[in-house]
Amino acid sequence: MAWASSSTNFAFGDGWAAYAGPHADHVTHAHVAIQLAVARTGCIRAVLDDHRALSGEALIIGPRVRHRMTDMGGPVMLLYLETHTTLASRLLALIAPADAAVAPPSLAALFNPWAPPDRIVAGLRCGLGVEEARLDPRLEGALLKASEDPAPGAVARAALAVGLSPARLRVLVQAQMQAPLSQWLLWRKLQRAGREMAVGAGLAEAAAAAGFADQAHLNRVTKRMFGLTPLQASSVARSVGNRFIQ
Repeated sequence: MAWASSSTNFAFGDGWAAYAGPHADHVTHAHVAIQLAVARTGCIRAVLDDHRALSGEALIIGPRVRHRMTDMGGPVMLLYLETHTTLASRLLALIAPADAAVAPPSLAALFNPWAPPDRIVAGLRCGLGVEEARLDPRLEGALLKASEDPAPGAVARAALAVGLSPARLRVLVQAQMQAPLSQWLLWRKLQRAGREMAVGAGLAEAAAAAGFADQAHLNRVTKRMFGLTPLQASSVARSVGNRFIQ
């Protein structure tokens, strides 16, 4: 994986997504994935909905925890881990019973925040003794089919394709991924939109390819899950040379 440490980068891997680059104030938002937010220099800060402020070299923020990131003036690495991964569960265990907290100092010793995200993920897995478990193949197949088939009735068609009823598929998603199917489909659509932009698509093209109703729909979902619209993120990125990496 190519990864320019001085540029703004977006990357996607098996069960994770990552952003590295400059940082800006976000509006309050929540994402379905678990977030590891790391300051490349200095500290990173987040304010939760209950007005708690977290500040440190690295923060762990659980799924669906409403928060906003505040600009501390330095570059960051934001790593998003899907909740079904063992690594995500291990990170949450490090801060239990809290749902968001400053990461323990020992965690920062497991990776270099300037390294490519796949190496960071590998370092965390090795240091924490994590062996990843795969999703139920029926679930992974259904998520893939539904995310690639945005027309009405996609969930029913995806369930049928893998031999499940829609109701059973929804139960399976909730059990293995700890969030509703609708939220994971939006997450997968965002990943697909990012991949489309990685190969040069504009926002409207990326929105259509990922199955959003239009560019405005993509903007709303991105802002709800990341606190920034795609246009706001790209305006930050352009100042240092935007690169999407797959």
